Amino acid sequence: MNMRVRKPNRRPMRSARGICPLCEKAFLRLQLQVQIEGAPPKVRRRIINAIQAQFPTWVKEDGACKQCWKAFGGVARVDECLRKFRATVRVAASILLVFGFLFLLVGCSKPVPQPPQKMAIQTVRAESMENFRPGSEPGYIAIVRAENETDLSFKVGGILDVIGPPGGGDWDEGALVKAGTNLASLKQSAFTNALNSARAQADLSTKVRERFLKLRASDAISMQEMEVTEANWLTAQAHLAQAEQDLLDSQLRAPTNGAVLARYVNSGATVVAGQRVLRVADISTMSVELGVPDRLVNRFWRDKELDVEISALEGHKPFRGHVSEVGVAASQDSRLFRVVIKVHNEEGLIKSGMTATVRVGDPARFDPGTVQVPLSALVTISIPETAASSARVSSAEGKSPNEGEPKPKLQFANEGGPSNSRQSQLAVFVVKDGKATQRPVKTGDILNSSIIVTEGLEAGEEVVTKGASFLYDGALVEVLPATATVK
Repeated sequence: MNMRVRKPNRRPMRSARGICPLCEKAFLRLQLQVQIEGAPPKVRRRIINAIQAQFPTWVKEDGACKQCWKAFGGVARVDECLRKFRATVRVAASILLVFGFLFLLVGCSKPVPQPPQKMAIQTVRAESMENFRPGSEPGYIAIVRAENETDLSFKVGGILDVIGPPGGGDWDEGALVKAGTNLASLKQSAFTNALNSARAQADLSTKVRERFLKLRASDAISMQEMEVTEANWLTAQAHLAQAEQDLLDSQLRAPTNGAVLARYVNSGATVVAGQRVLRVADISTMSVELGVPDRLVNRFWRDKELDVEISALEGHKPFRGHVSEVGVAASQDSRLFRVVIKVHNEEGLIKSGMTATVRVGDPARFDPGTVQVPLSALVTISIPETAASSARVSSAEGKSPNEGEPKPKLQFANEGGPSNSRQSQLAVFVVKDGKATQRPVKTGDILNSSIIVTEGLEAGEEVVTKGASFLYDGALVEVLPATATVK
C-alpha cells in the first residue's frame, strides 16, 4: 500500500515571477519564500525591519530578490551588533558613574583621627640621700658561681651510648662525681673498628718498610721507591695514632671533683663534635663576683678576707671568703671593676646562680643633690666619642662641660652621626606631662637594689622603673599603679 507523505501547508504565492521593488530586477517569488521559511523567526523579523527602515512602503508580500534579502540580512546583523554594543556601553558607563560617585564620597570624607598609643609603665620618685644615716655601710650586689664551671663536649661525633653512673640511668642535676669518672661515652664499635683497621694497615706498612730496607741495602730498589715506602709507613702510623685518640675522645671524664650542674642530652641521641653534653663544676668552693667603683677598688687586694652575705640564706651568718682576683680595667658599660671572692662551701648550702651582698666597711658619704633610684630604671644609650671625650677632659680639669665651651649634644642610636665612634652612656626616663624624656645620668655606688645618681637627676622627679627598655625619647606613657603588671 502506497502512503502519501503529507507536505506542510504553504501559503500560496501571488505570482511565480515579479520585479524586485528594491533593486527593480526580475526574480522568482519562490526564492523569497525559501529564504523566509529557512530563516529563524528572530532573524526574519530583523531582516524585515531592516528593509522597512529603508523602504517604509514595502511589505513582505511585495517580495524581494535573493540578493537583496541576503544584503539586508547582513544589515540586520550589523544593526543587532550595534544595538548590543550600545547597551553594553550604557551599562559600563553606568557602572563607572556609580564607582566615580563612590570614590568622590570617599575622597571628600575626612579621616577619623586616631588617638596616639600610650605605653604602660610604672614609676617611682627619685629619693634624696640627704636623710641617709651616716656611718651605714653600703652593700654591693654580687653573683655566685661554682668554681671551674665547665661545659663538657666530645671532640668526635657519634651516637651517645651512656651518659650516667655505672648503675644505669642518666645523670641527675646535683649528682656528685669524682675526678676521672667516666661521665659519658659514645658507641665504641665504630671507633674500635677504625682502630683495628688502622692498626692492621700500620702493621702491613711496617713489614713492607722492613723488607724494602733490606732490598735497599743490597741496592735492589731505587731510592725513590724507598722514599715512597717510607711515606706510606709514616701515613699509616699517623692514622693509627689518630684512631687511638678518637677512641679516647669518645669518652668524657670528670676533670675535677664536683657535681653535675646540667645535662643537655639523653642517651641514644646523636651528637656532633663540640656539642655540649654536660655542665660540671667544683661546688666545694664558690666564686662571688661583684663590681666596685673606682674609689673603692684600692680597698681590695689578693687574699684579703671579707664577709659575704647570701641573700637566699636569710638568717644565716655571713660566709668568710678571701679575694682571689681584682680587675685592672673598668667595664665599658657599668664603669665598675670586677672583683672575685672565693668562699668555701663544705656544707653545700651555697648554690650557683644565687645573689650575695658584700660590705667593705666604707661609710656612706654623699654630696648634696645626690639621689637614688632602683637599678631597673637604668638604660644604656649611645653618644658620640667626641662628646664623651670632652666630658672626661672637662671633669679632669675640675670644671663642668658647661664652663668654657658648650655642652656636647647627645646623639642616640637612631640619630645621625658616625656609627664607628660612639660610646655607651647610662640614662633614665623621666616622666612629665604624660611624656617620657630620656636623660643621661652619672652613677655612683650600688645600695642593695638601688643605685646612686650623682648628676642628671633631682630629688622628687618621676623615674620609669618598669617598661623603660621599650621607651624612646618623647614617648607617650600611661603610669600604672604598683600592683599592676606591665607587659
